[in-house]
Amino acid sequence: MKITGIEIGKYRQFKNIKFDFTYPADHEKAGQPLEKVCFIGQSGTGKTTLLNVIFDFFQVVNDGYQILNNRFSISSVTHYNAFKENLSVSALIDNQQISFSSKHIRNPTDFFINNNKDIAGSSLDWMKSLDILELIKLHKKLCLYIDDSSANHAYTLTGDRNEIGNRPYLTSTDEIFLANEKREEFINKIEQSKVMSLHSLDGRYLWSYLLGDIEKYDESLKKIAIDLIQKNGSFSPDRLTKNLTKWQEENPNPKVSLATECLNPILENFFLEVDTEGTEALIVIRTKNGNQLQYNGLSTGTKQLLVTAIPIYKGQVDRGVVLFDEPERSLFPDIQRILIKHYTSLAPEAQFFFATHSPIVASAFEPCERFILYFDENGEVKFHNGVAPEGDDPNDILRQDFGMEPLMLDKGVEEYQRYLDLSTKILNEANVDRRMELIAERSVIGNKYNFSVTNSDETN
Repeated sequence: MKITGIEIGKYRQFKNIKFDFTYPADHEKAGQPLEKVCFIGQSGTGKTTLLNVIFDFFQVVNDGYQILNNRFSISSVTHYNAFKENLSVSALIDNQQISFSSKHIRNPTDFFINNNKDIAGSSLDWMKSLDILELIKLHKKLCLYIDDSSANHAYTLTGDRNEIGNRPYLTSTDEIFLANEKREEFINKIEQSKVMSLHSLDGRYLWSYLLGDIEKYDESLKKIAIDLIQKNGSFSPDRLTKNLTKWQEENPNPKVSLATECLNPILENFFLEVDTEGTEALIVIRTKNGNQLQYNGLSTGTKQLLVTAIPIYKGQVDRGVVLFDEPERSLFPDIQRILIKHYTSLAPEAQFFFATHSPIVASAFEPCERFILYFDENGEVKFHNGVAPEGDDPNDILRQDFGMEPLMLDKGVEEYQRYLDLSTKILNEANVDRRMELIAERSVIGNKYNFSVTNSDETN
């Protein structure tokens, strides 16, 4: 399912605004949903609000799906608030256009009723034509939302297992059983849900869901090692190594594919890699020299990459939508240059929506994929598409799309004006000695700020 548009009559900072998320008529993919979207704009223009509206849409769809398919409803209904206003979201699922608006607010199943009637083209009994329901069943996940809380998951993912698993309050077998039962219940709910948001999930359950294959592998490996030692009656390093090697050959390590296809291509820019043999944490990171890094040894940017890349790669949202708020957070510009290409490669069939303040990130999008939000003279939010071509100099993006002119701070602007004034004085100065002094003064400013010399008259 891909989002094709949002139309808002009045909602929060938006009024009478319509977003078309399809490629324009002059594009080779004309009419198809945009593969990736970049929301740009100063704080308060509604970038995150638009991401939330899209996620609210998917939560409503998920509610209706759970009621009709699994016969239970979702307890939280805050995602319906947006649709109490004059607002609608349209999407495309397997070439069938669907939408949700205030007319469906009475009941989440109305979304399926109305859209199936539209598809059937008649008043055919909707229970006989659950086309959308069947199409949604084919999607493992419809939407993944990664917001600014993602870094909160880093400790559960990379922290020491013994510390994370230490639960002194569990004093009896019954308590441990109940805790494990609760864990399975939460994982099952995540499994059944068609949407996933990092900010609403406990890290203990989220990573058990996403990396269950790694947990199972590590537990099995540990059990095999213990059984071999116990069966041998004595510790025999050679025999133990031989048997473990044989077991590992028969049971491929799931960390290897995660490392080579998802994490190492981006971690190598930090001279880091996944330790595929490490079991101290769910994911163990080491330097290229082989030194393992504990949780506190990882930079904020590294943690950010780990907890955002894995859900995209393992979340099975391939034909759905990924929402990502400020992917550039805590990352140096050299990493920002490759972020969008890397993230989109992890789910190549998904549609991505990014909200960003970074011109480097924005340069990875085509002009029609950029939506620049701004306040008009009445304080209302408007938007226009990008101008600078994909891959352009970020400074051009700042000037043409972000509307940042000049780029320098006040001190730099003052010095540039002084630089220009000296050019005029040099041209008008008749005294040779004084003219040479002005040229020297201008040269000092030009070298300091890297201003270009444009006046050939200086040498005359």
